[in-house]
Amino acid sequence: MNEIFEGLEEQLPKTDQALNALKILAGTRTVEVELPILKTKVKVSPIDGAEDLILKTLKSSGATFIHSFNELLFKHCKFDGIEFEGVKDFEDHLTPPDKQLIVYALLNSTFNKLPEKTITCPHCKTSEVYSAPPEAMFHQDTIQKVWDKVDFESYEIMSEVVPGLQVFYSMPTETDKLLLLESKTNGQMREDILENDDVFNTLELFSVYIKKLIIKHENGDIVLTDKVNEIIPTINGMPLELKAALLKDETVSEFTEYAPKFYLNLTCDNRKCNRDFTWDEIDPEQDFFRKALSVYN
Repeated sequence: MNEIFEGLEEQLPKTDQALNALKILAGTRTVEVELPILKTKVKVSPIDGAEDLILKTLKSSGATFIHSFNELLFKHCKFDGIEFEGVKDFEDHLTPPDKQLIVYALLNSTFNKLPEKTITCPHCKTSEVYSAPPEAMFHQDTIQKVWDKVDFESYEIMSEVVPGLQVFYSMPTETDKLLLLESKTNGQMREDILENDDVFNTLELFSVYIKKLIIKHENGDIVLTDKVNEIIPTINGMPLELKAALLKDETVSEFTEYAPKFYLNLTCDNRKCNRDFTWDEIDPEQDFFRKALSVYN
């Protein structure tokens, strides 16, 4: 490593030397992950202290925050064989499974330890504070599938949940999620993340996979394609039994099964217990939201 810095001292002021040295060191800490939907590898470089501070202090709507976060992700990603025209093109092609892995890689490249969490042992019910390295939460065997169908943008499947109601599912992108976020206040997102560990409520998490609803009617089919203005209000207004049938539709699992599952293998710190257990209440992206919304646990 010494030869990398050779000559810097004579050429630059100390502040510039330090910044350049940090940049060089940062470049050696990239983390590479394979993306199951885009079917490519990406190298993710760490964020610096200034970028982390901007995210922590950014006071804005959820959609503005996540777009800013996406800009940061895009800046730190180097894709193998894929060129995006800009952040908007990146968001149009970024699906939930791929993003989860990129966020994990960003955490792993940037931090030596995850934020401390108070975790309760399921055996003895003792609560202790744990902190683990980011790589401990990633398990390659949980990524069971790579996209093996036609291009994800054009692939959809139809389910007739009940006679007369056809639901078309597809793989959502960041653009779809941003449309939903634009309709939510920070207060609503704060409530949802406390109740569901996600900035979306259960209905929204489900509906983001719905590309189209077709309601058969004697006077002509009613086609709904806009999640925010058409699909979600229609589902909200459904009779309870119909809504329950829709939310239980397992057809959507064809898209959700690509998502990685993050968890930590821990050992209880209580000496009287000292048993091993798995803690899976972990979602890298939602931890960034918690910081932005000032919600901690």
